Amino acid sequence: MYRSSTRLIVASLLALAACSDNTTSPDTQLAPVDATHANVLGIVSISASLPSTAPSNIGDTVRVTLTGKDAQGGLWVLRNTTWASSDNSIASVNGNLLTAQRSGTAVVSTSIWNMNASVSFVVKAATVAATVKNVSVTLASGSILAGSTTQATAVFTDSLGRTMTGQPVTWASSNPAVATVSASGGVIAIAGGSANIVATSGTISGSAALTVTTATAPPPPITGPEVFATLPQTYLNTQMPAAPAAGGKIISVPVGGNLQTALNSALPGDVIEIANGASFTGNFILPNKNTTSTSWIVIRPQTMSGVPAAGVRMTPSVALAARLPIIYSMNNVGAFQTAPGAHHYRLVGLEVSVAASIVNAGLVRLGDDGGNGQTTLASIPHDLVVDRMYIHGTATGTVRRCVALNSASSAVIDSWLSDCHDASQDAQAIAGWNGPGPFKIVNNYLEASGENVMFGGADPGVTNLTPSDIEIRRNHITKPVSWKGKWLVKNLLELKHAQRVLIEGNILENNWQDAQGGSAMVLKTVNQAGACPWCITADITVRSNLIRNVGSGFNIAGSPDNTYQDIHARRLTIVDNVMLGINASTTFAGDGRGVLFSGDPSNVVIAHNTILEPTSSLVAFGPQGTSMANISLRDNLMSGGAYGVKGDATGGGSASLSAYMPGGTFAGNVVVLAYSVGYPTGSFYPTSVASLGLTNLSGGNVQLLSTSPYKGKATDGRDPGADYQALVSTTSGVIVAP
Repeated sequence: MYRSSTRLIVASLLALAACSDNTTSPDTQLAPVDATHANVLGIVSISASLPSTAPSNIGDTVRVTLTGKDAQGGLWVLRNTTWASSDNSIASVNGNLLTAQRSGTAVVSTSIWNMNASVSFVVKAATVAATVKNVSVTLASGSILAGSTTQATAVFTDSLGRTMTGQPVTWASSNPAVATVSASGGVIAIAGGSANIVATSGTISGSAALTVTTATAPPPPITGPEVFATLPQTYLNTQMPAAPAAGGKIISVPVGGNLQTALNSALPGDVIEIANGASFTGNFILPNKNTTSTSWIVIRPQTMSGVPAAGVRMTPSVALAARLPIIYSMNNVGAFQTAPGAHHYRLVGLEVSVAASIVNAGLVRLGDDGGNGQTTLASIPHDLVVDRMYIHGTATGTVRRCVALNSASSAVIDSWLSDCHDASQDAQAIAGWNGPGPFKIVNNYLEASGENVMFGGADPGVTNLTPSDIEIRRNHITKPVSWKGKWLVKNLLELKHAQRVLIEGNILENNWQDAQGGSAMVLKTVNQAGACPWCITADITVRSNLIRNVGSGFNIAGSPDNTYQDIHARRLTIVDNVMLGINASTTFAGDGRGVLFSGDPSNVVIAHNTILEPTSSLVAFGPQGTSMANISLRDNLMSGGAYGVKGDATGGGSASLSAYMPGGTFAGNVVVLAYSVGYPTGSFYPTSVASLGLTNLSGGNVQLLSTSPYKGKATDGRDPGADYQALVSTTSGVIVAP
């Protein structure tokens, strides 16, 4: 009786299927039935399939078939099944019809009566010339400052408006004088104006408008007796050259290849391409090709697709994803070094490191410290660029220097330098003392324990050489708080022997008292070992920098002592900087001073700075051989700390000003003091920070509100303190996630 009933039910299902679904089965031997009746049929397994000749181009539609097998081995086509796609952006589902949306693989699956079945649906990429109908271009920022960068992105769609991926694209700028664009869509602003950034795929193009504005430099100090620093006289052009150059060749270095052989054989204009993911151990020397050619030898990864566009900073996460070639030093010598007179090398997109067990004195050494023959200008390597590099020590190892700049016409740009530290000696991310410059240090992450950036500190080997024309801009200069108590810490930036230096648009943060008092910046002349009577620190411009979370502010010394002859520091111009959180917590504890003067510097202008929260003194005067000459402190917005303006063995205010900077200028300042008797007229002395009328001090916005009683009260008609909006613009994008 049961078997007869089953046959009747099956017969009815077959009749129903014949009436309701006239679709031809892929196998005419299989009978189509409704999947909901699988248990009645005694189905014991199911499987999904696609036609063996099913097309899989974007836009095509195919049918997925579900087949069931009963206990006797009979096969059934199961209809009216609910299907699901693992990625609807690749394959969308409508009933048992699949539509290819974009290239990729999607798994299409179903489940009935506790049985599962699935099949992979592979969609090929569409042919660009035949299917791309529109190119849409967007910019990360449509308005940027000259000298800044942004990223262009192109989105391709077909005739149905569906997004396509993996399409070839050619980038161009309608006005290269305003902005250029790299092959990966990285945009570099050159000069003020407008340009369209154009992406072309096949015969279809799209564009986005870009506006480039010229950053307005902080207004110059008022004219008068003040003598201001001379800016650098030479700025390096580090635009990426055509590589290979005309007539140049590509030299491939595979995994296990010989990198030094490639360096030895390369000629000006060549490109050395190192296999991604490869690692090389050695102390590789950039040879002097003994040629006057100005064509570059470029050393880069074989695959550049994961490397940031020119002008965009390298980060550790990008380095990992791009599988940068890694160059290791396994001794105290540099992973990269230069032969005497070597020139026109550009290192791009490489990782440089060292084993944790090795004490290394310098990972990348451009030029020599003077001890091995670099005693003449002719022997100095020149025209060297470190570009989009990841150069680092290890969390526990000792690296005393990540990059040494003892060369000429050299740059470190768009790079990440980290874990440069030592527990008993000074360590720097970048340091130089035996190279004449010019130097360009722009858009880097710079992390070091001693001094993150330093020029001087050792006597040069070349007579009368002074590192000159140095550009330090838009860098993130910092120390991890986890280093406290572990590594020897001094300051964030120190100049002992340098001239014509521009320090602008940097964010300097995190420093504390350790081997020194926790100063953010030290500016002084030092004839380190007595062999440099010409040593001088002069013509230093520090403007539009954000300094925060430090133990102390500026330490300015003409010369720290009279042990050796030198030329005392002079012409230091410090304007439009914001300094917050000076000794404001135990984490960043220090001596708590805003500005410390000692050792007879001259022609120092400190104007239009905002210096808040020093705990000790706003301005402190230390030991001096003679009185300082031509010192101007004006139009600043400052809190005075416990001692205000104070020198050794003198009263605060006018008494110290007269004793230590006679004839100097102290005017237009707004100084928060609990007690201001004895301070000169011509400045303002509120008793609380709250009365200044700041926009949002806790949020870091120190711009004066329109209701502030000090609005427009500077001697030049500006607001006292830094030009906050200019600083925000200049430092925008300086901090980049690792």
